[in-house]
Amino acid sequence: MQHIRFGQSNCAGFAVLHIRQHTIDLLLLPDDSIEPTAIVQPIAQGNWQYALEQVLSKVSKTMTLTIIIPPAMYQIIQLEKPALSEQELVAALPWQVKDLTDIAVEDLVLDYIDLPAAPGQLLKINVVVAAKTQLQQLIAIINQQKLILKQILVEEWLIHELLEYADHAALVLMHQPEQDVLLQVIRQGQLQFSRRLRGFNRLHQYNTSELEQGVFDNLLLEIQRSMDYIESQLKLPPVRSIYLLCSGHERTDLVPLFHRAGFKQVQALQLKPALNWAATLDTNEFWPAIAAVASTNEVAAT
Repeated sequence: MQHIRFGQSNCAGFAVLHIRQHTIDLLLLPDDSIEPTAIVQPIAQGNWQYALEQVLSKVSKTMTLTIIIPPAMYQIIQLEKPALSEQELVAALPWQVKDLTDIAVEDLVLDYIDLPAAPGQLLKINVVVAAKTQLQQLIAIINQQKLILKQILVEEWLIHELLEYADHAALVLMHQPEQDVLLQVIRQGQLQFSRRLRGFNRLHQYNTSELEQGVFDNLLLEIQRSMDYIESQLKLPPVRSIYLLCSGHERTDLVPLFHRAGFKQVQALQLKPALNWAATLDTNEFWPAIAAVASTNEVAAT
């Protein structure tokens, strides 16, 4: 469960809209085109509503629309999974999270995914919560354009769509401007562990010299702590692959820094072959939209 589904219809292509800190990114993939079109709409003075109206005017009414909301519009909360039926769990979750979020219970919209548990440990879930009033405002703007909204996704639960994974654990390190670094461990295509690394929201601004003055060492320490945790506590196989996705700046200089520090398994993320249609796009910038198209295709096939 990684999205909120809406009605489906016979449509001619996909449109994915990703709301970011300073821009709204739109990816258009019509059925009659082999290459996508990418549009970047600046958000002026924080007025995302106006920017949204502008960019939605470029979406054909024959396309299905997917929205990706940013971390500022939702919160991820990890809980022990109550021993309840599916229906009972969904009904109980608002009361489970009410003291862990500043969103009022009556304004909560939420969903969850299961997380793996080590032998002898309690099952856990990741719960995503958002404010109903804010989502209703978003949907109202879409309805004004008479577009077909298929799903609303969150960034954290998309990355597994980009790679083909073997049995070993793979670590993906993602950064977007003004956001904390997101570290995720994925095995066999499923999210195993997710953590925000605080204090690295300016990673895209540092030059190599500044990185080597302590920032990079601190980043390595947090990565190593996470790797130790998934082996010792989650009992997962050792991480053999580390992939980088650094938006806002082409941080190819990070790869040799990792290699010199002994992390030879680090490489820039390359899309799996099924996503070759996105080869003309900047993966560092448009990976959430690319992953959302993959997710949309899976939904359509079910």
